[in-house]
Amino acid sequence: MTDPLPYIDPFDDGRSPARAATGMDEASSLIDAAFRFERAVSRIGNARLRPWNMTLSSYTALRILANQPHLTLAQLSRRCYARPQTMTRIVTQLEKRGFVARSAHPESERALSLEVTKAGRAALNEMGAAVLKISDTLNEVVGREEIVATDHQLRQAALVVESELREMGRSDS
Repeated sequence: MTDPLPYIDPFDDGRSPARAATGMDEASSLIDAAFRFERAVSRIGNARLRPWNMTLSSYTALRILANQPHLTLAQLSRRCYARPQTMTRIVTQLEKRGFVARSAHPESERALSLEVTKAGRAALNEMGAAVLKISDTLNEVVGREEIVATDHQLRQAALVVESELREMGRSDS
C-alpha cells in the first residue's frame, strides 16, 4: 500500500497563519473533507469508467434504474441529485447506446417510464467490478462499523441542512 496523501488545508497557501487562526472549526473541516472525498470518488469513478466511455453520473443513473425500474425522468433526477436537464442528456446518451428504453409509464398517462435493457444490464455487470473497488478499499481502511456510523451521521446532517435551506426559501417569499 502507498503512503496516504497528505491533508491539504484549503486555506493554506503557504503564507497563511496556523489552522487555529484561520477560523476553520471542526464542522468546517468535516465539510471540506466530505467535499474532497466526493471529488476523489468522482475522479476515480470516471477514470475507471473511461474504457466503457461512461461517466460516474451515467453509471449511477443506470445502476439506480436497474434496481428501481419504471422511474420517470424526474424521479431518476432526484435520486441522482442531478438537474432535470442534466438527467435528460444522460438518459438520452444511455438510450442511444441501447442501455435504457423509454415506454409508457404504468401509473401515469403523461409520464414516460425508464427501464434498463439487457444490454444495459450486461454493461452494468461489466463495469461494476471496476467501479465498486472503492467500496472494498473503504471497508479495508475505515471498517464497516465506522462506515455505517458515518453514513448515518452524514445523512442526519444532510436532513438538517436541507431543512435549513427550505426555511431560507420560505423566508425569501
